[in-house]
Amino acid sequence: MTSKQKEPETTRTEEEVGLSTGTRKPKIREPSTFDGDRDNLRGWLAQLSVYFEILGWEDNHDGDKIKYTTCLLRGDAMKWYTPYAEKVQAKSWTTWDEYQNKLKRQFGPVNARDEARAKIRKLKQGKSSMTDYWNDFRLIASTAQMDNATMLEFLIAGMKKELQQAWILAELDQDDVEAIALWAIKKEARMETLRYNQNGAEETTRNNKTTRNQDGTFKTSPNYEPMEIDATSRTPRLDIPQKEFQ
Repeated sequence: MTSKQKEPETTRTEEEVGLSTGTRKPKIREPSTFDGDRDNLRGWLAQLSVYFEILGWEDNHDGDKIKYTTCLLRGDAMKWYTPYAEKVQAKSWTTWDEYQNKLKRQFGPVNARDEARAKIRKLKQGKSSMTDYWNDFRLIASTAQMDNATMLEFLIAGMKKELQQAWILAELDQDDVEAIALWAIKKEARMETLRYNQNGAEETTRNNKTTRNQDGTFKTSPNYEPMEIDATSRTPRLDIPQKEFQ
């Protein structure tokens, strides 16, 4: 009796099983739509740049990039493109860079540098964390075209008062904006930890004050009435008249 010949194992390609170098590919979220809001254009184009990089469209694919981006236009942005779609107006771009520049001229800041400088002067940390404040500051400062000393001045001016005071007391020999921002982030975290520990200690102290006497013994509950000493040693009455039970 001959043994049954073993069939060759079939393997699927990495594309079929969704693997890349042995790791399952993450599910990529597509970029959001764009309705013509000037404040959102820069971030939206950044989303597209990352998405195209993931697709492997960094080089060439200009036509694919333009078509995909156009499909995401909504509201005022789609109104702008409609004459081009209807071929009423001739398109003035042939490359992705030209198309991006057209979008920036149409929906970007009129004067990016001056608008950024105006925003950075008004920017305050408020109730936000230092991390969130620094992220907002850094994004605006990238187009404000300010020198390092001026940016540092505005960064510190927008911090919370307690961080400003901590910076003065620290007397840091540092004038790099990013270095000061990272110092402030760490300082805020330490201050929050200290505040948390102090609040916990105060709560414990309050609890101890309410449950102990001055001599350290525990207080009895105000609604608790101690039983008389001889209450349990009394002999029960066995001659109670029947009328007392009626």
